[in-house]
Amino acid sequence: MPSLIHKRPDGSDKTLEFGSKPIIVGRVPEAEILVRDSFVSRVHCGFGHVNNQFTLKDLGSTNGTYRNGARVFECNLVTGDKIQVGNTTLMFEIDTATGNGIIRQIPQMVAPPRTLGQPAPPKPGEMGVTVQVKLPGQNPPSSSGPPAG
Repeated sequence: MPSLIHKRPDGSDKTLEFGSKPIIVGRVPEAEILVRDSFVSRVHCGFGHVNNQFTLKDLGSTNGTYRNGARVFECNLVTGDKIQVGNTTLMFEIDTATGNGIIRQIPQMVAPPRTLGQPAPPKPGEMGVTVQVKLPGQNPPSSSGPPAG
């Protein structure tokens, strides 16, 4: 029976053997594929190998399991499938030389923390410019001092 190779974000690999139970993806320390993402359930989904097919099954997760953008409850996997659990992306492929499944955990893009009270940076395409607006019935401000009388 083939194995599942988990290629972690830190560059290390972990070989996982299929058994009678699925290979668990989740936040619990006991999960074979541990994902540190608050949007991932403690026991989120599982990988299996049945009838010469790699399978993915949602295990009652709160936020769902997605394959190639569509929510799935149970499905077969093929090379190139993109699996989304919470904010974490897992890429699936089959090693044609060994027949093993490979899961690449893609590192999450995390924005740097902001300090409270600090204004939000401008959105792309916006400029942080202050413009003076003249309201109806209001004289423009004078830059040459008090009005002459």
